Amino acid sequence: MRLAREAIRQRDDFVGGHRVLAAAAGMAGETETAAAALRELRRTQPNISLAWLAREMPIEHDEDRAHYLDGFRRAGLA
Repeated sequence: MRLAREAIRQRDDFVGGHRVLAAAAGMAGETETAAAALRELRRTQPNISLAWLAREMPIEHDEDRAHYLDGFRRAGLA
């Protein structure tokens, strides 16, 4: 999460940083951080959804994709 926060600090519109922070905070159970990161992600990428992530993110292994999506679910993304 530290590197995602640093990336966002340097460029607050960096969508990838917001995605990583939201998913990581969701998986870590840091609900306030996850919710804030998800709000910022929606600001920078209004069309974000689990379906978009599953379809567009170039994740090779199905189990890695499932883990990534679970982080977003825990962060509150539907």
